[in-house]
Amino acid sequence: MGDDRGLVEGIEALIGAFFLILLFLFISQVVVWWHARNILEQAAAEGARVAAAADTTCDDAPDAAANMAQRLSADWVATIRVNCTGNDDVEGSLMTVTVSGNTPAFLFPGRLGVSATASAPEES
Repeated sequence: MGDDRGLVEGIEALIGAFFLILLFLFISQVVVWWHARNILEQAAAEGARVAAAADTTCDDAPDAAANMAQRLSADWVATIRVNCTGNDDVEGSLMTVTVSGNTPAFLFPGRLGVSATASAPEES
């Protein structure tokens, strides 16, 4: 009779390779999500800076934040949405900008949601 040891070792190697590939994809997904989050944090900070400036309003923040996010992200972040809240008329009120978007998913079909928020006091 033949020895089945070679067959068992081949199957073990196949299962081990499968889990190593899954681990690599998981780590890659975390890195892509983290990178997208950093991009959106910078865009939110830019939007908050623009919204809080003395000669601008909250209406100017979405364009500034979206432009920054698109410039930094290339294709890493899709469907960028910007929301700005705060009172433009009261000096010192907190202007809050939230930027959200989607980043590619590797482990399953679709995209992962990412968002970041930044605030700055109004300068009147």
